Amino acid sequence: MKKRLIALMTVIACILVMTGCGSSQQAPDPDAVALTETEQEQWLEAGVMFTESMRDMSANGQALTAADDPVYGPAFESWETAMKDIGEVLNITGESVEFTKDSGRISVLVDGSDHDAEVVLSLEPTQGSYDLTNVAVNVIYSFGELMEQAALNTVLGMGTTFAVLILLAFIILLFGKALNRPAKRVIVTEEAPRKAAPAPAPAVQQAAAEEENLTDNAALVAVITAAVAAYEAEAAAAAGTAKTDGFVVRSIRKARRKI
Repeated sequence: MKKRLIALMTVIACILVMTGCGSSQQAPDPDAVALTETEQEQWLEAGVMFTESMRDMSANGQALTAADDPVYGPAFESWETAMKDIGEVLNITGESVEFTKDSGRISVLVDGSDHDAEVVLSLEPTQGSYDLTNVAVNVIYSFGELMEQAALNTVLGMGTTFAVLILLAFIILLFGKALNRPAKRVIVTEEAPRKAAPAPAPAVQQAAAEEENLTDNAALVAVITAAVAAYEAEAAAAAGTAKTDGFVVRSIRKARRKI
């Protein structure tokens, strides 16, 4: 076990030594342009002056005059956005200058009351000189602030993702309920036929008409009267009582027998 640990430590030490040697012996950029100290100071001074003018114009409200410019418009917008985190500008100093055959870069450090920032001016060579093509203001945050911002972005991203997934699941659930809903059963009931109530008035009128018709029939009245008289005579003879005359038929009604 001890031999293995010693071998592992030796390998790690070799890797660290090789990494240090490699970093210290980086090959220089063949396209780099060597600048004298005077040229470096001039470029740094130009970068500081540009940053100070950008600060003054933004504070005086003159940045709107350059809003339509393709270079200065985005530069002032980046500066005003960064000023929310920088706070009050305390000092502006030149940081570094790097020039190649194809581009140039000037870095200016802004010391703020809340946060520091780095103003990066990008240049391109044109006819023996360099023209400004882009200006970026990068606020320098601490490690804790970067971690907090990363955690906040992670929480927001995951929260948004879960919210969308929950919404999709709810929509799918609603679609499932809508598609699997059973059809409504229509129950048809046959209504029992209603018995028509007999109209009393026509029946009474018909009975009265029959009575009148039967009473008006003289032959029928005579026959019925004779039959009743004969029946009474026989009944009186059988009983030994006197015969009663004078029967008068007032009305004749038809007997309604239920079968």
